[in-house]
Amino acid sequence: MSQYDDETEQRRKMREKKAAKRRRQRRRALIMRTVVFVLLLVILAVVVVYARKMLDTGKKPSTASVSTSSTGTASEAAGGSTAADASTVSTASVSELSVDTTSVTTTPKTKEEVLASAELSGKMYDYDKGIATIQGFSGYDQDADLTEEISKLTAQKSACKAVDVGTTPHVFFHSLINDSRGLIVSSTCPEGRVKANNAAMTTVGEFDTMVNDMYQAGYVLISLDDLVTKTTNADGTVTYTKNTSLYLPSDKKPLIMSEDDLSYYHSYGENGAQGYADKLVIDSDGKVKCQYTDPSGNVQIGDYDMVPRIDTFISEHPDFCYRGARPTIALTGYNGIFGYRTNDYYKEGVDGADLNTAQKTWLKEHPEYNYDTDVAEATKIADALKADGWTFASHTYGHWNASQHSAEDLQKDNERWNATVKICVGATDKIIFAFGGDIAGPEQYTADNPKYAYFLSQGFHIYANVDGTTFGWTQYGDNYVRDGRIALDGVTMYNAMTDSAQSHATYANDYSLLGIKDVASFFDPNRTPEYCLSE
Repeated sequence: MSQYDDETEQRRKMREKKAAKRRRQRRRALIMRTVVFVLLLVILAVVVVYARKMLDTGKKPSTASVSTSSTGTASEAAGGSTAADASTVSTASVSELSVDTTSVTTTPKTKEEVLASAELSGKMYDYDKGIATIQGFSGYDQDADLTEEISKLTAQKSACKAVDVGTTPHVFFHSLINDSRGLIVSSTCPEGRVKANNAAMTTVGEFDTMVNDMYQAGYVLISLDDLVTKTTNADGTVTYTKNTSLYLPSDKKPLIMSEDDLSYYHSYGENGAQGYADKLVIDSDGKVKCQYTDPSGNVQIGDYDMVPRIDTFISEHPDFCYRGARPTIALTGYNGIFGYRTNDYYKEGVDGADLNTAQKTWLKEHPEYNYDTDVAEATKIADALKADGWTFASHTYGHWNASQHSAEDLQKDNERWNATVKICVGATDKIIFAFGGDIAGPEQYTADNPKYAYFLSQGFHIYANVDGTTFGWTQYGDNYVRDGRIALDGVTMYNAMTDSAQSHATYANDYSLLGIKDVASFFDPNRTPEYCLSE
């Protein structure tokens, strides 16, 4: 082949290569135009659907509106309930709640959701939040239902009056007993535990009746935090003063509630041996519930302690709750919290020098125990409780009587509390004294009190003792508040309904002022009365 022919062939191949390249470019351009066109069609379709939905808003009833349950509530369980009674009430309450108070914190999207959320805020005395919810809905001022609800909330707010939070009664409980096993001497419940259970504890039936009576008497649950106004200063410190801006309807009055020792101690036995729950868990709906082993050995998940029972009661009676308030949980650390062994001493194993006999026995029976897992689970529980409005307080690490220990001892104890409880629940400004053992008499705390000086340096500004003589006692001092609590347990119930105790009049008066009627009618018949005489 000549040089000419070779060059001709090269030019031909070059032309074909360029032509092929142009064809590929045209195909790619066609594909891109097609993709863009399809995307535009999809976007147009979405816009049309959204516009139609917006036009329909407010014209059609929503199937997601809040419904009213016709079933019985947790508060209807009478005193003396057995495990079967308690679990039946719990199951109905959990599955058929009439109002979900968590909807207050979600963002409503439809008119019906806005109305439901605003009404719920109003029932919980947060009228401004209800009004703001409506005003955040586009076109609310052109809708008669929405503007009417604003008028209703405004009128309800205007009818409220400031309450004196300094006279608020504070009632407390320990973990609830779900059946008679904890009240009767048996192979799983020795006499010492029976005496303690009868004296210091409350059954689910007694608890439900008392809570319902207080609700019917017009009491509204507020938080310990609602006793004070917290002002952050320029230097980052916080000043605590009396809250003078808590408003309620004239027929309502504030109530504070707390629960001590929510740890499910080894002394409570295992697998429901004394009628207690085993531990707190998070159910499939993300709610904090109890794991409980019934007398037949069946493991149940439900409302088997104060924590889930109060949540359920508020779901059914949102007007029992001031702006999402929940009780305060007072925690020790030596056996861990919530049924999880979060004390780092457990990591030492069965031969650990810092473990007592009960702890070592428990470790031998639970070779699967893992400290990190228990801390993680307890932290999840604490986070879920805080999200629902529950607050935490120190009850001292070792359940110590603060009046009987030095400031140095209390410092060491608090450091252990930080290592075993604070790691899960976070910091707190509250301390609820075990045994009610206070760090001073009725006089105000002062800076020359070394115990107070230490606790204040650790950020504690809210203190609570046990006051069996004065109803609704609260003391405001220099940057702190101290609150007196009333026990609603076997001792006070028994003394309130009999003339056998010298303090009968005081206990009976407390129950009467709380609206709790006829204690004898719900006092659990399985109790051993003479054991209720021992404080």
